Amino acid sequence: MLVNTNTTLLIPLRRIVIFALLLSAFSLTAQDIHFSQFGNSPLNLNPGLAGVFGGDLRFVGNFRKQWSTVPVPYTTFSGSVENKVYFNRARYNRFATTSLLVNYDRQGDLALQSLQIGIPLSVTLPVGRNNFFTFGLTPMFGQRSFDKTDITFGEQYIDGMFDPGSAISEDLSITTLNYFDLSAGANYRIQASRKRSRVDLGAAMHHINRPVHDFWASSVTDDDEVRLYNKLTLYGLGLVQLTERFDFLAQGLFQQQGKYSEIVYGAGVRMHLNKDRYKELSLQIGADWRHRYHNSLVPRVEVFYRTWTIGATFDWDAFSRAGELISDRRGGPELSVIYRFYKVKAMQKFKSCPII
Repeated sequence: MLVNTNTTLLIPLRRIVIFALLLSAFSLTAQDIHFSQFGNSPLNLNPGLAGVFGGDLRFVGNFRKQWSTVPVPYTTFSGSVENKVYFNRARYNRFATTSLLVNYDRQGDLALQSLQIGIPLSVTLPVGRNNFFTFGLTPMFGQRSFDKTDITFGEQYIDGMFDPGSAISEDLSITTLNYFDLSAGANYRIQASRKRSRVDLGAAMHHINRPVHDFWASSVTDDDEVRLYNKLTLYGLGLVQLTERFDFLAQGLFQQQGKYSEIVYGAGVRMHLNKDRYKELSLQIGADWRHRYHNSLVPRVEVFYRTWTIGATFDWDAFSRAGELISDRRGGPELSVIYRFYKVKAMQKFKSCPII
């Protein structure tokens, strides 16, 4: 009988990769929910970005789907709303922001689910002409769970026959975990007075309290508990107005969690197609390069219409062996939607410079 040795070797290797991914879903303490459009998921990037936008209310939605070809699909959704509360009537450069953040993640065949509900809070103050400092804090309540219905073990196969009622040595009595998480960060905004140019520089520390993150902590000693590592986030987001119609954008991100790190950098161009008041329309195109456990090229397209922003990216895992094994060099699509709302404000007797 002829055997295709290449296929024979590839299938076990794929199974090993898939098993490693499933195992990491339970025990890996260095992977968080992340989005390629990190600038369009501000409250997940840094609590210090709460309130750093033009307007009074901001609604953000993010959706990501990846690795559906393995198949152990990962689906992630995030939604948030922010509301500014001004310290002084008719003065809009000093304010607090109260927010609500909801993250949902579902992974793999065992339907490992993660639900997080956070309450980001921040304060923004001017620290010079057209410069603003924001400090934010996010207390978050989380829940992890998985479905053990489809889990099978080798010891359940007796004389070549599968017996679902046979005893197993693994303890799967705990399928739900609740925890409290705390993150904090700061953002510094430098904004031009007469142009669209601006830059945001920020840093955040996530999982300050290092919450327990495994399903068996109640049955082991404290020394054996699996806890989330602290995650350090550093970033820069910049926009430079080139002409009346064109802007140049650049961004960079560094994240370190345990022994894992991620570096992302990229650039783009924004074209203002219509600048008429209440009919504003812009198109932005660009790309990012991400270094993580494998390299990815992330092309992006964004449309800005009035106070709406719609962004789309697709991770292209074409530059790594991991991308070939896991997803046939195909990454995953990601969508973001942002809406900003302006309230009717009292007339001002002096000029102010709110964040735009």
